[in-house]
This record gives sequence, structure tokens and C-alpha cells, in this order.
Amino acid sequence: MNPPKVWYNTRMILQDNPNETAETGVVIIGTGLIARFHADAVEAIPGLKVVAKCRRTDDWDAALAQPGVGLCLVANASGAHDEAVFAAARHGVPVLVEKPIAITTARTDAMIAACEKAGVPLGCIFQTRWSDDFARLRKAVESGELGRITYAAVHVPWWRDDAYYTGSDWHGTKAMDGGGALINQAIHMVDWLTALMPPVTDVKAFTATLAHPMEAEDTVSAALRFEGGALGGVYATTASFPGRGKRIEITGTKGTIVVEDSQHGSSNAGAIPCEQHRKCIEAFMVSVRGGAPYPIDGREARKPVDLIERIYRDAATGGSQRVSGRG
Repeated sequence: MNPPKVWYNTRMILQDNPNETAETGVVIIGTGLIARFHADAVEAIPGLKVVAKCRRTDDWDAALAQPGVGLCLVANASGAHDEAVFAAARHGVPVLVEKPIAITTARTDAMIAACEKAGVPLGCIFQTRWSDDFARLRKAVESGELGRITYAAVHVPWWRDDAYYTGSDWHGTKAMDGGGALINQAIHMVDWLTALMPPVTDVKAFTATLAHPMEAEDTVSAALRFEGGALGGVYATTASFPGRGKRIEITGTKGTIVVEDSQHGSSNAGAIPCEQHRKCIEAFMVSVRGGAPYPIDGREARKPVDLIERIYRDAATGGSQRVSGRG
């Protein structure tokens, strides 16, 4: 007998008899594009099985209370991540959250506290941490082969068409997306900066809404100073047609390393594979079962949120601009 099929829709849908096998049940909160990546990744992992996908908050408790549920994947709107994590903590279910872990550091801290109080593992999905490029950069930085690092910067010159924003009830909104190009599209590269470099001591930033009908910014430029004196920068946009690959440069007194990809620069946000998501989920479950610690716990995931929050705060003091004319 074939197992029942689970379809995406706006309500929770449960599979029949989720404990027919010894598989660990997985609840996915969210039913949009990223939730589909999560579902595809789970399907590729032996021993895991999606038993519920839900959007409405009044469905979360029923889904998480099922026997055999051992993982909650949070893939709803960023501004609702915290409520989903609180629900998982109430039910004692390990929870792995799509980036950003939350849209503010205050919400992140509340999530960390709730999970620690409940004894529930909390992690965040930054799937590009599992790339060969990130491993190469980390080795170069930690080995000292670059000498004293003098500059580190990231560039995310992407394109999203207007439909990306007008077709969503939360993309590009401050309440549910937390911002625009910086916190949504560029956060992976900001995560790389905060993982590879010392803490940032100074931020000078500008944001602008130049090309899209959206509340938050579609372009941001920030200058940074790191502990130890190195300078750096962040440039992110969804207004660079037709979109190019993201780039990171780290340079020092003995060498320079530059990594640039050719993916994800266009308006086709659904054209990414789920392989690195799978690696994230596998690593998290290894940690949950007593293996190697998951490298991106709540406190690690807080670092890029903190830097992004500081960039937005500095821009709001005089560097934020909205331009109504569009070319």
C-alpha cells in the first residue's frame, strides 16, 4: 500500500499513521517556497519523514503533539519565526529555523531563552556554510595564510522583479521580513563575515529603495571596522538587473582570497537545489542524537542578525532614502 501523499495548502495536513515505521517525524511550519525545499531535503534523508506541514498557528500544537515527532523545521515568514520556535519549545521538539533566525536580536534572545528553559536544541539553517567555498575561506583565515587581515567585504548584486514583492504578503516588509535586500537576500554573506571575521566595532551605512514597490530597502551599502583594525564592507541589492553572483573578498598582508559564484542572481528564487539544506538538517539531527555539535546554534545565528540590525540602525539616523522615481 502506497503511503498517503501530503499536499501543500494553507491548512495543516497530517499523514495517516505517522508511526508506522521507526522514522523520526518532521513537522514543517510554513507552506511556501522555502518549505518545499525543506520537504525535498527531508525526503532525501533516510530515517526522517514529514508528518505535517502547516501554516495556521492554530494547527501548530496539534502537529507538534503527534507521537514520534522529533524535529520541527521553521520555514514561515521571518517575522513569525519566534512564535513557531516557542511552539516547538512548548512541545519539547528540537527546532531548526530557516534564516534569519529572527528579525531582531531581542526576538532571537527570547527564542534562545525559551529553548534553553525547555531543554530543546535550537539551530538555524545557513546552508551555504556547507559549501566547499566556505570551508576554503575558513581554512585560509584560521591558518593565518593571509597574514594580518586588512579588509573583508561582501557583495550581493541580485535582481528580483516587482512580482517578487507584489505577489507576497510579507517580502520586503519591515514587520514580517525585517527589512529587504540585506536581511533576506544578503544574510548568507553577512553570516560568512560574522563567522570568519572578528566582531564589528563600527558601522556606517546607507539604505535606499530605488527600484521596487516595497516598504523596506532594495539597496544597502555599509562600511565596517572590525576588532583588530581591519576594514570592510557590505553591498546588497535586489535592483541590479539581470543579477550576478554573490562575492566575498578577504585580503591581508600575505595573501588575498576571493570567492564569487554564479547562482541565485536572477529573479528565479526557486532555482536553488536542496542539497545543502539536506546537509544542514542531517548535521542538526546528528547533534540532537548526541553527535558533533551543530555549528549554527541560536547564539551563532544571532551574530548576523546583530550586524544587520546595527546597519539598519545607522542608516536610519540619516542614511535611509526612498526615491519615488523609477527608471
